[in-house]
Amino acid sequence: MKPRPALRSILLSVLLAGPCLTAARGDPVASTPVWKDGVAILGSVRVDPKTRTVLATGWVNQVAGAIELLACGKGGKTHESVFVLDINPLDLQTGLLLLGLEPGTPPTGLGQGSPGGPELEIRVDWEVKGKTRTLPAERFVRNVATKKPLPAVPWLFTGSLIEDGEFKALAEESLVATYWDPWAIINIGTACGMDDEILYVNTRAVPPLNTPITMRFQPRARRTGRR
Repeated sequence: MKPRPALRSILLSVLLAGPCLTAARGDPVASTPVWKDGVAILGSVRVDPKTRTVLATGWVNQVAGAIELLACGKGGKTHESVFVLDINPLDLQTGLLLLGLEPGTPPTGLGQGSPGGPELEIRVDWEVKGKTRTLPAERFVRNVATKKPLPAVPWLFTGSLIEDGEFKALAEESLVATYWDPWAIINIGTACGMDDEILYVNTRAVPPLNTPITMRFQPRARRTGRR
């Protein structure tokens, strides 16, 4: 199955931009998508336009303590990230672009400035005795001020900063930030992101260390209600 016309035009723009989105010293560019059964494969990232889902695999990296990230890459801040995703950061950003999403506004600095962008829902899958378990990403994060897991929150596709032709998410491999980070691709969409001491791993929800996981990113459904 070939990509739909709208996706094809987005894909073209991404590939044309690819050589410009490099980090210093020859870091990798985005993978060239390979289409199979209607799914785009970018390295280890998969994009399903039918379900509007980006999927990435990794493992549980931290089971206790303070965090600044929900997910980072293998070369990222693994001392403060719940999960590690085994991906090229450019492929994650490209996958979200392939869904037709436009990056928003990154934070102005660490913990500073309100980020903006398309709202995402993130879910995490893992296996327990042959059965798949799934939880929203925020369930793995505990607010020590409220002593409760985070409620349902939006995750914002801010996009990582590009400065002087360098894609900054490659520098520290910050993928999904719980402490606002202008270099991260996705930032938490609540005021908790201003405080680097308030969010911890929810030890009651997180699977054992090194458990393989799949992280799923989807545009967040609009919530409507009566005033």
